Amino acid sequence: MPEISVVIPAFNEEQRLPNTLEVLQTWVHDNSALCSVKEIIIIDDGSTDGTSALVKRKATQWPLLKVFSLPQNQGKGEAVHVGMKQAVGEWILVADADMATPWDELKVLLSYVESSDLIMGSRALAGSHIVKRQHWFRQSLGKTFNHLLKVIMRLPFKDTQCGFKLVKNDAVFTNRILPFLEVRRFAWDVELILFFLKEHRCVQEVPVRWEHKEHSRVHIVRDSFEMLYTVVKLKVKLLFK
Repeated sequence: MPEISVVIPAFNEEQRLPNTLEVLQTWVHDNSALCSVKEIIIIDDGSTDGTSALVKRKATQWPLLKVFSLPQNQGKGEAVHVGMKQAVGEWILVADADMATPWDELKVLLSYVESSDLIMGSRALAGSHIVKRQHWFRQSLGKTFNHLLKVIMRLPFKDTQCGFKLVKNDAVFTNRILPFLEVRRFAWDVELILFFLKEHRCVQEVPVRWEHKEHSRVHIVRDSFEMLYTVVKLKVKLLFK
C-alpha cells in the first residue's frame, strides 16, 4: 500500500482551508484501504491572515496535520520545496489549497505508481473533466505557455501547471533532484519535470477532474511573464551544464 505525504502550499488561505481540510480528513478516513496517508503538511508561505493559527487549531484534533510557517512570502515553489523536504512518505502529493482538483482524483494518480516516478494531473487531455473553465483569457495564456514550453524546452506535455502532482520520494529524488530545485515561484513545476527527465525518470501526465476556483493567487499578466522569463533562464542553464 502506497504511503503518502500530502503537501499543501498556502498563502492567506484562512477562508478556504477549513473546508479543504474537512473534506480531506473525510477522504483519508474513507480511503484507508487505498493508501496510507502519513501526514498532511501545510506550508504557510508568510500569510498575513490566520492561516497558521487555524491549522494549528485543527491539528489538535487531527494528529496527521502539521504546519510549517515561512517568515515571509517566498513564492509557491519555495513553499513546495520546504514541504517536500519535510515529507516522510514514499510518495508526495502536492496539491493546491482550493481543491480545484478533488481529493478523489488521487485514485487516478495512484493507478500509475507501479510504472511512473512523477505523475501529473492534467486539465488538457482527452479524458480530462473540466467542471468549470477559467476565463477565456486565462485559458489562452495557459495554452500559449504550454506551447512555448514545447518550442523552448521540447516538453511533450499538454498541461504542466495543474496543481495536483504525485512525486516518488526515493533516493534519486531526495539526493539528486530536490536539493537542486531553485525556482521559487510559479514555474517550479517546469523545473521539477526537467530534473526528473534529466535523471531518466518516468513522467506521466494523466487526465483528472478540475474546476476553476475564484480568487486565484496567480496574477494573470505579471506572473505569466515571470514564468516565461523563468523558463528561458532554465533553458540557458541547461545549455551551459
